[in-house]
Amino acid sequence: MAKGQQNVVVTFLGGVGEIGKNMTAIECGGDIIIVDCGVAFAKEDTPGMDAIIPDVTYIKQNIKRLRGIVLTHGHEDHIGAIPYYTDVFKNVPIYGTALTIGLLKRKLEKNAKKCNLNVIAAGDTVTLGNIKVEFIKVVHSMGGACALAISTQAGTVFVTGDFKMDNTPIDGKKTDVQRIAEIGAKGVLLMLGESTNVERKGSSTSEMVVGQSLENIFLSNMKKRLVIACFASSNYRVQQILTLAHKYHRKVVLAGKSMKAIVEVASACGELHVPKGVIVDSVGKLLPHETLILATGSQGEPLSALKKMSKGEFNKINVGSDDVVVLSSSPIPGNEKSVYDVINDLFRKGAEVIYDSMNDIHVSGHAYEEELKLMLTLVHPQFFMPVHGEYRHQYKHAEIAKATGVHSKNIVIPNIGESYGIGLKGIRKHSNVPAGNMYVDGVVLEDGQSVVNDRISLAEYGMLVVLAAVDMDRGVIVGGVDVVARGFNLTDDVEKSIRNAVVEGVNCADFDKADIDEYARNVKKSVRKLFYKDRQFPIIIPVIVED
Repeated sequence: MAKGQQNVVVTFLGGVGEIGKNMTAIECGGDIIIVDCGVAFAKEDTPGMDAIIPDVTYIKQNIKRLRGIVLTHGHEDHIGAIPYYTDVFKNVPIYGTALTIGLLKRKLEKNAKKCNLNVIAAGDTVTLGNIKVEFIKVVHSMGGACALAISTQAGTVFVTGDFKMDNTPIDGKKTDVQRIAEIGAKGVLLMLGESTNVERKGSSTSEMVVGQSLENIFLSNMKKRLVIACFASSNYRVQQILTLAHKYHRKVVLAGKSMKAIVEVASACGELHVPKGVIVDSVGKLLPHETLILATGSQGEPLSALKKMSKGEFNKINVGSDDVVVLSSSPIPGNEKSVYDVINDLFRKGAEVIYDSMNDIHVSGHAYEEELKLMLTLVHPQFFMPVHGEYRHQYKHAEIAKATGVHSKNIVIPNIGESYGIGLKGIRKHSNVPAGNMYVDGVVLEDGQSVVNDRISLAEYGMLVVLAAVDMDRGVIVGGVDVVARGFNLTDDVEKSIRNAVVEGVNCADFDKADIDEYARNVKKSVRKLFYKDRQFPIIIPVIVED
């Protein structure tokens, strides 16, 4: 088939209609590649879960056509699901920049797992079957971030990845606007554009501004100990903090496993330059003005270093009136309560707390509205799909695309599980593929949604256990019914109704044919009816034994 006469097919397994869990399959001419494979984190509607990862059933069904995985950068929402799917991806080459692969390698080693990892540099091109992928430098909140120009027989698919247009980046490596413009001038069939900050007007603030604000904090607190919490993966932020600590003669104690990991990995691959002698193992006999603690926990994570400090539970570091605590981050939506709980506890301990709502101590790594316009203008795609955002973000990004010249009929707001073919004849929706959420609670749960539903029901309605012995020869209850309730008020009238319902459930079964499991199902159904009329849904556990 001649070049340009077939479609490229794009299938969304995560990262659309949501923040996080990014994963997209792109295929052409029988070959498939995956862009990113990340996690989302548990929220109030997923109680107790460690993480949420994409359903990769579609990939398993087509594993023989999978030629490789390409990673835009090393944040958890782009690489975090890979360790859970090493059995699926064990023979599949994975490509990313040095920091991205370094962080992924460490995650795999932590779980005693292996993958076929390959380090590339911005500007490199890899060939995966009949698909070629060029990695293009973009600025983000961590090093090694890239956009992707994916060349197929149908045309070029441009994936922005997470990016911003920072003209004064910490490492001096700007978004490669020239190369992006060159790719756009040659013609781009489809652009997948990140939408996270589309609601923010203007352009994002440079990371350099944070460094200036942090230096002011150093200068204003020369006699106090500094405790600074930030995302461990934000190596540019970490770099500025280490540089300032060295300048103002402070020793740095790294608090938190992930902080120690990012410093080790980023420095090993050249994305972080640690001044000689600035990092020490412990506070020891250091005076407050000689000390800086660089900690994890800016999002109020339960087991993080800062959370433990706020509770007085962190080994050998007690926060008090000699401390200035800086939260160099903004709360991720859904984390606000956890973050402010930590701030409140730190204030109670007598510390001064500086956080984002008060100072310029955090900037976003994601493009604002004007930067998104610029990217669309540079790429000038024929077709456009907004990704990496909730529906409102995608919708507004689609409106921006229209304003920059993309025809409305060539814009699609995709959902998870949807698949589209794009080519000379336009864009066509294919049948949906298996997709959605898989839940991790220590391990990947086979039926995680049922576990989530049960936990929500337990929290909202409580639990009811009914115990009864059944004479299997006569099909009757022997010795009465015991009722145990947790999480709601069990009055005498309600308990009597439950006992009657259990008897009714047993009596409804055909005792000549019924087994214990059927008695249990009948009892559960009968008891549930009592609560349905009041729209209550406690977890009902029937325990039926043979007499």
